[in-house]
Amino acid sequence: MTGKPLHHEVLIAGFGGQGVVLAGRLLAEAALAEDRQVVWAPSYGPEMRGGAVHCTVIISSERIGSPEVSLADSLLIMDRASLARFARRIKPGGLLVLNSSLVPSAPGADQCEILPIPANEAAEALGDARVANVIMLGAFLHQRPLLSPKTIQQAMRLLAGRASQHLIAINQQALQRGMELAEQVSA
Repeated sequence: MTGKPLHHEVLIAGFGGQGVVLAGRLLAEAALAEDRQVVWAPSYGPEMRGGAVHCTVIISSERIGSPEVSLADSLLIMDRASLARFARRIKPGGLLVLNSSLVPSAPGADQCEILPIPANEAAEALGDARVANVIMLGAFLHQRPLLSPKTIQQAMRLLAGRASQHLIAINQQALQRGMELAEQVSA
């Protein structure tokens, strides 16, 4: 993308095992590939799988002054506990992408654009529940086309490594499905 300056702060939250950190890393790698300035900051709870996890990604066309995200431009919420924890950390007019499979509504979030995406159901329909994070990412990128889907797919190949090459095709399908779901919801 070229043109006007870009500065977009994203917060992705869920629990361990939902691919929150991977979704953030995919955004960060794709932004780097498109010559953007990037900050990627994952945060894990003290628990292992199942504990609270979130990450922030700042994508900018200019130098990033601070790695801190106090109010995000976009919030991707994977579960109900994350909504309770982060609902107040979105800018007025921001985008709230909800995994409506686990978070059916967002009471009190009336100052932002809400995009409910049944990510878990869509992932299961594709044959792999693990791709719900990529479905959410596709929905986000449909609403906020900060990066090219092709660049996200390149980041998938880069991050997959040899052992996970077989997962690239399903993740590409998940990205596309997320974009389709966002189009249907916002139509």
